[in-house]
Amino acid sequence: MIKFFRRIRQQLLAENKFSKYLFYSIGEIILVVIGILIALQINTWNENKRERESELSILIEIRNNLNYDLIDFESNLIQLQNKMTSSGSLLKILNSEASYNDSLGFFFSYLSAYPHFTSKTNGYTLLKSKGLDLVLNDSLRNSITDLYEDRYNYLLTYENERIKYNKTFLETAMAPYMGIKELSVDVKPNSIVIKDKGEILTEFGYFRNIRNYKQLKEDEDFHGMIKNVEIWSSALESVHRSVKNDVIDLIGQIENELENRNE
Repeated sequence: MIKFFRRIRQQLLAENKFSKYLFYSIGEIILVVIGILIALQINTWNENKRERESELSILIEIRNNLNYDLIDFESNLIQLQNKMTSSGSLLKILNSEASYNDSLGFFFSYLSAYPHFTSKTNGYTLLKSKGLDLVLNDSLRNSITDLYEDRYNYLLTYENERIKYNKTFLETAMAPYMGIKELSVDVKPNSIVIKDKGEILTEFGYFRNIRNYKQLKEDEDFHGMIKNVEIWSSALESVHRSVKNDVIDLIGQIENELENRNE
């Protein structure tokens, strides 16, 4: 088409028809501009298409990561429930006339067993590298950043504070009473649930007998520490449940977004 206009322009110059030459020159320029605009539009369309495909791929990755996190939440909640059961039951037994049996070792061992929340962040890390604005839905984007930047960090901070207390104070106080005999699940109290991370603890001989039981029954300072474990475990369990509900809600938002895009 450009060659066609060029031939006409040359012919008009040869015939000294300047006004028509000008007309065709302008037409040629307009044609070039239109071609550029079309090319830019196609390029923009292709870029938007690639971005939307990337957005959906990342949202699917984040959803899969969150489903993995839910499994970890369930395991951690079992751990925390065992801690609350253990601390409450142990306090009740120590303040009674109950004699020692190895099953109490499960209650005692669980005092220092805090969960370690581990999240998969592949999808969110990829999203940040490409720019958070890749997610067009403002509400969904805000929910994603709130969970990973606020709620998860809050949970981990609270959890790490409890772990630090364990290592600094509780484990030291427990040392005089921790025996060396590994306990079998055969003597496990019925109120304790051994599952997931609990199975790993059993495999590595985490649960052991109590020694100096008479001294333990009279150690009121340590009884106070057990009460603190009960209170903090309940608080952390509440935080875990709250953040877990946020995860479930975000999974629902992502699935709705994916369904709307596929319609």
